[in-house]
Amino acid sequence: MTFACTPNSGEEPAADQPTGISAEEADQSQGISRLPVDVLSEGFYGEQSGEALNTTTESLDPEPIELLEATPRLVDTDQQILPAVPKAKDSIVEDFEFSTADDVETVDEPENFKPFCLGLAGDTKPDKGISPEEACLSISNRLASVTNKGCIAAQLQPTQCHSVSGFPILVREFTPLPGKPPQGRILVLGGTHGDELTSVSITFKWIERLNKHHSGLFHWRVAPLVNPDGVLKRAATRTNQNGVDLNRNLPSDDWEANALDYWEDKQNKNPRRYPGETAASEPETKWLIDEIEAFKPDAIISVHAPYGVVDFDSLVLNTAPKTLGHIHLNLLGTYPGSLGNYAGINRNIPVITLELPHSWVMPSEAETLEIWEDTVGWLRKNVGQSVAGSDH
Repeated sequence: MTFACTPNSGEEPAADQPTGISAEEADQSQGISRLPVDVLSEGFYGEQSGEALNTTTESLDPEPIELLEATPRLVDTDQQILPAVPKAKDSIVEDFEFSTADDVETVDEPENFKPFCLGLAGDTKPDKGISPEEACLSISNRLASVTNKGCIAAQLQPTQCHSVSGFPILVREFTPLPGKPPQGRILVLGGTHGDELTSVSITFKWIERLNKHHSGLFHWRVAPLVNPDGVLKRAATRTNQNGVDLNRNLPSDDWEANALDYWEDKQNKNPRRYPGETAASEPETKWLIDEIEAFKPDAIISVHAPYGVVDFDSLVLNTAPKTLGHIHLNLLGTYPGSLGNYAGINRNIPVITLELPHSWVMPSEAETLEIWEDTVGWLRKNVGQSVAGSDH
């Protein structure tokens, strides 16, 4: 959970810091909140209390069965086909300066960049050579809210990386417009947990909007299915094909010391939250490490469900969005191997985790649009302010 307006490291005073006072006092005088030193050294592991989430922890894992009803599409012809979620309207928000633009620049990966995910261990199957069109057929068969036509229109492109089973990790990129430097680079992730299907569906809705209204304000990369194996299983799973929770497998600074102990002692070896035998053991994790290294995002938007909160991870906390649409801020803490820990705390890339209220029931089209507008509004205000100039 990470960001573009990065604070000073604390090792040297900021240029405008008054002399004779501590960095902490200077921060307080400027209204800046930072994580305490002991938190950075020991880690901050939120307990996701029932009080904080307005529910009991038992009801969160697994999700109540009554919510499992609106998004999955059953492939078997003798099974009921569930209705698709209505598409969002195509209204344009003038304040965000959206404009249709087909002509974009090509942005190459850094010179000599070799994807980490290509050096995979023998626990993964070779790339199946699945085309984007074939991938879209699988996705649209799985999700009632994503049609095959809509998926193809998303123009997803395979990366050089694939899942454990060989399904390609797909990304749609909206590059800068000619002669218009972007305000920042934004990475959007859906489907990290395979049973949180709404996190996939809503990213397709956002791609649809960007297809029509990309103004070049930001350079976007959107990955709707970080965990395709978990999503596409008939019984969708939080974990990947190897049974690893991808949001506990990133090589955060505290992984070696704490990940397995935390899983065993605090989570009673819950198989849904297994961090893996080693950090970055999974090909999907390797892809995400590559993506962050090569793309160098200024902010990351990671979509999950079903807690119905906005979570935020960064070294500077007072920039956190208070609401995105009807969903309010509630800091849940970080965990060994989580994206918020790896990117937000260790690399100071602001990470917004949008927890939708339901895993299998999409927000209304009005709510989906409102969440999008608020997200873009937050990015405009908080990412790349030195580049934005008169926009702020």
